[in-house]
Amino acid sequence: MKQNEYFVLPNENSGFTPSDIELTNPDNYNLISPNLFRVQTISIVKYGNNIIRDFKFRNHLETTLNDKKELKEITYRNIKSLAPLEKLVKVRLNHLGQIVQVGEY
Repeated sequence: MKQNEYFVLPNENSGFTPSDIELTNPDNYNLISPNLFRVQTISIVKYGNNIIRDFKFRNHLETTLNDKKELKEITYRNIKSLAPLEKLVKVRLNHLGQIVQVGEY
């Protein structure tokens, strides 16, 4: 995982699971768009003897770095452990924003 790579994240609130739909089908883009995020930052924070990884994802349509509490889970998401990363699906976009490849490339 690197900065500026795109991932489709599952959404428990809406019941969206990326593995259940065909991600390269343009008919599904309206379902995918609210769950398509770009890796904004990756950092490691030390709290005493504990090491916490902090992954910040920003929605692919979001252009401003607005971290208001009300917008969390909509325009950005923070993941602070490795377990939720197993459910992410990495995608590759072309210059038009269409998904051209699913999985590691």
